[in-house]
Amino acid sequence: MNLALTNKVVLITGANGGIGQAISLAFIQEGATLLAGYRGDVSKLDELKSMLTADQQNQVKPIHLDLGDIAQCKVAIDEAVDHFGAIDVLVNCAGTAIEKPFLLTEFDEIDKQTTANFTAPIKLTQLVLKHMMLNRKGSVINVSSVHGFRFGRGVAVYAANKSAIERFTQALALEVGRNGIRVNAVCPGMIETKMIQSLQKNMPPDILKRCPISRPGKPHEIANAVLFLASETMSSYITGTTVVVDGGISI
Repeated sequence: MNLALTNKVVLITGANGGIGQAISLAFIQEGATLLAGYRGDVSKLDELKSMLTADQQNQVKPIHLDLGDIAQCKVAIDEAVDHFGAIDVLVNCAGTAIEKPFLLTEFDEIDKQTTANFTAPIKLTQLVLKHMMLNRKGSVINVSSVHGFRFGRGVAVYAANKSAIERFTQALALEVGRNGIRVNAVCPGMIETKMIQSLQKNMPPDILKRCPISRPGKPHEIANAVLFLASETMSSYITGTTVVVDGGISI
């Protein structure tokens, strides 16, 4: 099936993470040019590149984004747009979670999570939107979490941030839809990643038995939902929505 993503310029944050890596691979396989966002050392993308052919590696353009330094992000994004002409799709995937009872959570840990999971993504979205508005087209996809509305024990701050990002998705979709820009979110459930493994410690031991599909999800299953929302041929009339990919665990 042709998703019409060939040669589209896609910026993804957290491209080296479990879900981020799967999303990156999916876009590359569709022929997109991937601006692979990373923080720190570019070697974080080595694992991703090792999964690609030589031709596919040419589709990957590392872009250093320190989400704690929005001025640095602006320079990087402006340079990318100058080089490629546009950013067609933004996937806000980077995030962090600290599993700890709220009363034991330090204020700096609250700030760290809020910056990574909410403040930085919405600031980055504004920077990219300024370019999308000029082109009058684009797709923004925010990666949320089932914790935004379920299973909040031990992750109160993370859950609140994810709930906020979904409300931001709806409100922004209302604001920019007339400019040809769609804004949606994907809400993963229990996906086999290092982050979810750490968050499962304070969840009921039989939690997967509550899931109609009775298994954890795979990162590529989240990537498929992101591709769907990014594709104008598949989802041109979808905006302001959250696609829940959780095997039915939130029913």
